Amino acid sequence: MKYKSSNCRRLNMNNEMTTTDRKSRIRRGLPIEECGLIFYPIRMADYEEFLDCKCALAIRLTSLAETNIEYLSMPFISALWAVDLDMLATTGKTIGVFERVIRLLYLSLRLEYDSQKVFSHIFCETNNPRKLSYIEVMNNDDKLIKISPLDFSLKIRQLIADQNGIVLPDESLTIDLVKEEESIIQDKKIPLKIDINSLISSVAYSSRLRDKDMDEWTVKEFEQRRSSIERDKYFTLYSQAEMSGMVKFDKGNPYPSWCFDKDIGLSPALKTTSEVKGNFAALGDIEQAIKGQ
Repeated sequence: MKYKSSNCRRLNMNNEMTTTDRKSRIRRGLPIEECGLIFYPIRMADYEEFLDCKCALAIRLTSLAETNIEYLSMPFISALWAVDLDMLATTGKTIGVFERVIRLLYLSLRLEYDSQKVFSHIFCETNNPRKLSYIEVMNNDDKLIKISPLDFSLKIRQLIADQNGIVLPDESLTIDLVKEEESIIQDKKIPLKIDINSLISSVAYSSRLRDKDMDEWTVKEFEQRRSSIERDKYFTLYSQAEMSGMVKFDKGNPYPSWCFDKDIGLSPALKTTSEVKGNFAALGDIEQAIKGQ
């Protein structure tokens, strides 16, 4: 695939995309080439499947280490492969973390996903099936491209996250700190009846659009619009309350800007306590995925 006119990539002396150009393309929802493959932002037409898969991409390796310290020494995708095989050997069924990440990969490449065909292109070492060798994926020229575990873990994982507004966890944080911050967040939450259609309708209503008009939006664009609506409503509500004299905030408006988020000091991409324990019950839980936005 070649990009023309305003879509052309600016290349540095090593023929690689500059950081500035990469960020610009992500902001504009344009495709990006990495490891010989073209990655696209996922569209809202695939929002339910995206929500089913996104938590798997943001799993914290340090949480996996609580069940087996060996996972920490593996590339991210290799660790997920080993987790599923270990669970299969122990319980007779997999958790599905690896499969969800592969589905997310195919969504990003805008390729048709057929689990039987896909898994015939996943290769592991003959003498050690727990060790993932590489994944084969078809590119735009109908050529099979090999993705090594390191390429996925160091390049592709971050790209998919950036293109779709997924915040990856900080692996340097200790499990105790993560648990403490999760407890703070959970204590402040009010139970809600979560429904995807209500969420999409609310964003469409605030944007003066019909629900179906959003199908061609990217997930990242939708989530940014959702955040903008929430931020503006909080800012307006608290500003009006303070200006009316009904309430006085000792430290100023708790939502001081309509266009910038607060820096609350908590680490990003916190997962549920069940994940930290190595219990992956939250995977595939769309309600949990929506709440975690």
